[in-house]
Amino acid sequence: MRYLCTNCSHIYDESIWDLEEWYEPGVKLYDMQDYFVCPVCSEWIDSFQEIVEEVNYIEDKDNMTGVEEEHYPIIIEEDKKIKVKVGKEESHPSIWEHFISSISLYDEYGDLVEEKFLNESDEWSAVFDNYDLDEYEVRITCNLHWVWSLGKIKREEI
Repeated sequence: MRYLCTNCSHIYDESIWDLEEWYEPGVKLYDMQDYFVCPVCSEWIDSFQEIVEEVNYIEDKDNMTGVEEEHYPIIIEEDKKIKVKVGKEESHPSIWEHFISSISLYDEYGDLVEEKFLNESDEWSAVFDNYDLDEYEVRITCNLHWVWSLGKIKREEI
């Protein structure tokens, strides 16, 4: 999730390293509520508002644009594992300026089940273990092109 400081517009992104403060990817903003202040203006956590991301859905799998192909989630199910790789023809770029920051699994109700945080040195894949979901959604978050998904997937569709 990403949060905006309403005082200075600094964005705290839970999925990206904060090198100045040494927060690792996956550190939830509200887990730090007793001591977190904005690194830019020193406002307390109450000044941060969640940024609601719009999901880009890839609807026409036969006529995708280049950016859709780049963010296309390849999903493989084995036993109760859901494996995800990003990029239809080629893997998504993995450079500091352009990378996948997280891959998330949502249940049939749209609730987050698990989120895997990545950085530019990671291989663009994630494995979600032991989930017996009849229907789910995988969302890919790119640091430049935001959130991508194929929509809800029923087990028999793959």
